[in-house]
Amino acid sequence: MKTQYKQNFPWSAVIWSSVLMIIIPLGAAIAISVGYGVVVGFQTRGDPEAINTAVMSLSGAVWYQTLPKILLAAVAFWRGMRLAHSSASATLPVVSAAILALIGLVGTGLSLFNAPLSGEQTISFAVDGVIMLACGLAGVRIARR
Repeated sequence: MKTQYKQNFPWSAVIWSSVLMIIIPLGAAIAISVGYGVVVGFQTRGDPEAINTAVMSLSGAVWYQTLPKILLAAVAFWRGMRLAHSSASATLPVVSAAILALIGLVGTGLSLFNAPLSGEQTISFAVDGVIMLACGLAGVRIARR
């Protein structure tokens, strides 16, 4: 008969991972948009119309849309590697962290936009979920080698 032992689920690491997967990409996007507005403000000597036009065009830039996804992938990979070191089976903690982060991202999106999600936002959140799962599990696999 096998002796069963109780393994604790690393809830603090899972919650910390999900918070980091929300804060780092969102903070970077906010910092870039504010920083870009400041730079354009100095370049245009404070012309409000030029600043507004430049900042509004930033949201359509491809690099600005992909940078949060790249940061999200890097954070998910890093946290997947850390979760692999904190528990014997890291798959469930990575999936839990990704689900919690996705819930947090959707909640943040709903509270910021104050409206139901559009089709584009829904696809973006689905892509975020896939990125978090794939990169987190890749991090676990690399850490287990």
